[in-house]
Amino acid sequence: MEPLATTTTTGLNNKQGARLLVGRQPAAAKKVLFVIDTLQPGGAEQSLLDIVTRFQELQPVVCHLYAGDLLKQQFIDKGVTVHSINLRKKYGFYSACKKLKTVVRTEQPDLVVACLTRSELVARIVAYACHIPVVGTLVSDLYGKAYNQFLSGKAKIGVALFRLLNKTTARFCKGFIANSAAIKKTNAIQLGIPPEKIEVIHRGRDSRQFTFRPHSILPGKPVRFLSIGRLVLVKGQRDLILAFQAFLQLHPGATLHIAGEGPERASLSALIRELQLTEQVTLLGNRNDVATLIREYDCFVFPSRSEGFSGALVEAMLSGLPVLASNIPANKEMIRHLETGYLFETGSVAGITGALAWFTGNRQMAGEMAAKAHEQALQHFELDAIARKWENYLNKVTTGKT
Repeated sequence: MEPLATTTTTGLNNKQGARLLVGRQPAAAKKVLFVIDTLQPGGAEQSLLDIVTRFQELQPVVCHLYAGDLLKQQFIDKGVTVHSINLRKKYGFYSACKKLKTVVRTEQPDLVVACLTRSELVARIVAYACHIPVVGTLVSDLYGKAYNQFLSGKAKIGVALFRLLNKTTARFCKGFIANSAAIKKTNAIQLGIPPEKIEVIHRGRDSRQFTFRPHSILPGKPVRFLSIGRLVLVKGQRDLILAFQAFLQLHPGATLHIAGEGPERASLSALIRELQLTEQVTLLGNRNDVATLIREYDCFVFPSRSEGFSGALVEAMLSGLPVLASNIPANKEMIRHLETGYLFETGSVAGITGALAWFTGNRQMAGEMAAKAHEQALQHFELDAIARKWENYLNKVTTGKT
């Protein structure tokens, strides 16, 4: 038997807690219900926490459909009401719809915002049935070639089915928020969404959490490379490790650390042992101290083959760490080649090796580019400004002005 939906707040009642702790909402603030798969640490989940706790006009309420709530207390501590449905099934759409409808009737939101694929489908159906406007979010190129090339035949069939369901229910949405122009373009095509219905709002970071410092390396000092990303094939860590092995032939003292966790850990660990790189390459696992960790390195490498919009890349830019990144469209929205970073050919081991070598031979230039990247990040990806963009757009939806 699935657990019933539960509401968790602070010691105050829901409205009091939200008004005292989340932004400066007025007494008659419109309520927005955010529906997401889980509250486990992840890019979409952390971004949701960062954004809604900065709202000043709208009252956010969060509901996660599936089990996993490590971030839940952080929402509660900042005055956000959290409903935990805690489904243990992988999908359980019927139960999810039934229980989400109970949450909707309890909260009576003015708007529903759906995050991530399973929650998108459930939230759209429930919002449509309850005659409440719903906004979708687009955060990855789930249906693109780069993402799907690593999937099994069975998984590809599953993705195709989700695409059909996604496309069918997309018409229920009043609008969408995409985290990059690249994601807007691909999803508009794949899901048949009119481009004018999609608003692009990049992910942001709080610059106050990251200490900018110019990076300079003494000639001859071994380079310390850092990469951050979930350990899945599409993130390109295997390409990076193979490239790093070739790079070490000329620069044997260098090290590479990879922060993140995921299903490819065992495979990547085996590759590191096979290539006899256990002294040079380290898998750090999940880290919650990135702002501090990133200061220990000389260069950030981001080899992803597909990406919505990388928060880790923003963090490197805010820290003044020189960036080497794959030339996928989303990264091109953040990095200008040889102006604010170095872009290499996506999925190319030789391209990554060349990028590592370029940095080693052009450290001063890389540092100057990193300083420019820092200024760009402050201008375009500051979290407070991103939160205001979200709130302004959602306000327009609730007033029918989109």
